[in-house]
Amino acid sequence: MLVWLFPIIFAIHDFEEIIVVEKWIAKNKQDLVHKLPKRAKNFFEKNFAMKTDQFSIVVFAEFIIISLATLFVFLNGFTGFYKWFYLGLFAVLFLHSFTHIGQAILLRRYTPGVITSIFFLIPYGLWFYKVVLQKNMISYSDIWISIPVGVILFALFFPALMKAASKY
Repeated sequence: MLVWLFPIIFAIHDFEEIIVVEKWIAKNKQDLVHKLPKRAKNFFEKNFAMKTDQFSIVVFAEFIIISLATLFVFLNGFTGFYKWFYLGLFAVLFLHSFTHIGQAILLRRYTPGVITSIFFLIPYGLWFYKVVLQKNMISYSDIWISIPVGVILFALFFPALMKAASKY
């Protein structure tokens, strides 16, 4: 059950973003551009000026990838490629939850994804890591290794997903 909660928690989190992100960005864009560092501003303008249906395509593709990683780990355990595929994606989502909190603090207001980050992603992530560590399914070094693995996976998948979604 703990492993299968990953795609469910991801979906809940991204539903919050899907529901509010387009309207929120339209309302807050000028303030965001003013407060973000130049590098972050360029990334924001390039990747997040999309419509809800485009964003939903990206989320759907990410959900499929996360669900496949979950299925592989469920069927094969935390071994080999499956372990790193799952843990890498998990690490990115867990760390991503803290960016929502940082955004809310920086902007001093609600930001899309902050509620589910606080009440779902972070508690689930801490619980997941606690249980899999206690059961010796993974080690602390696995967690640290999974972070660059997740960043590489993100770097491989995310730009392609964003580019594909921008065509719709």
